[in-house]
Amino acid sequence: MIYLPPLLATLLVFILLSQCHWQRQQPLNAPPAGLVVDEPHPKRPGHRRAVPSLFHKRYSEQTFIGTHDAAAIRRKENNWSLSGNQYFNVSTQLNSGVRLIQAQGHVDPNGSNEIRLCHFNCALLDGGSLHEHLRTVRQFLDENPLEVVTLLFVNTGPPLEHWAQAYFDTGLDVMSYIPPPEKRDRRMYIEDWPTIAELVATNKRLITFLSRGADEDAVPFLLLEFNYLFETSFINDSPWDYDCDASRPWFGQHYVPRTLSLVNHFLYAQFLGFRYPNATYANTTNGAGFHVGELGEHAARCRSQYGRRPNFLLVDFFNEGNVFDVEYGMNAND
Repeated sequence: MIYLPPLLATLLVFILLSQCHWQRQQPLNAPPAGLVVDEPHPKRPGHRRAVPSLFHKRYSEQTFIGTHDAAAIRRKENNWSLSGNQYFNVSTQLNSGVRLIQAQGHVDPNGSNEIRLCHFNCALLDGGSLHEHLRTVRQFLDENPLEVVTLLFVNTGPPLEHWAQAYFDTGLDVMSYIPPPEKRDRRMYIEDWPTIAELVATNKRLITFLSRGADEDAVPFLLLEFNYLFETSFINDSPWDYDCDASRPWFGQHYVPRTLSLVNHFLYAQFLGFRYPNATYANTTNGAGFHVGELGEHAARCRSQYGRRPNFLLVDFFNEGNVFDVEYGMNAND
């Protein structure tokens, strides 16, 4: 996500739409001196290493790598927009092994009923329509019948019926897992989730969480996020900021709910009070080591605090560092 002080919003929209870049030839760790940079050279994505024994374990008993703002892609065509959180599209993310895809849904500024997957504001970066996004997911699921995918949408305002219609139109409603009605309203605990094998056998291989606006009586396959999981803090301006406490919903310091856990592990840089995804430090941020600021250290610390594996590790620039090594380490070691 990007966070703007209100007085800077107009200025920064103008800056980003002017397609500026970082200052050329800066030292790697220097703060931006302006908004002009060399074209990045993203490293090729790694690939997930499966742990076969997890197929018969509960969905809630394993760790999955997730992509933060998955549809917000930095690419040559948008001049490597600072609003982008990833370098590779959702199809590449899924085929590399990402199993949680997170995005923001916005009302179409052109007035249609189509939900747009924009980053903060559609004028900054438009990642395409929800229909396109879901068709990509559907294609992956059709081609990979043993895989389970989780979608997490930040709902910034589109009505529930527009979300549901996109699922009906792409046929993903019938592939979506629906928890038992008696497990709604924060009654779905770790021990209540099915195994991956059970999800595959019933072809209910898509699980979707909506941050707000869900009504499970009306649309049972769109799950209200914070009834089923908690998130750690997502405002991380320094490698020292990562923690494991439940920030949303807040339960009290160090309290561990009996629900799914999402660990936000991405770093922001700042320019004139404007937060944007820190690509310069991404190789370290997504590292598998145990130094402060690395994903490996953060995941291990959360596992110790929770007494179980963290379920989702949400990252920017998933191709950088060694995110799948961290996932494998979490899943392969009891």
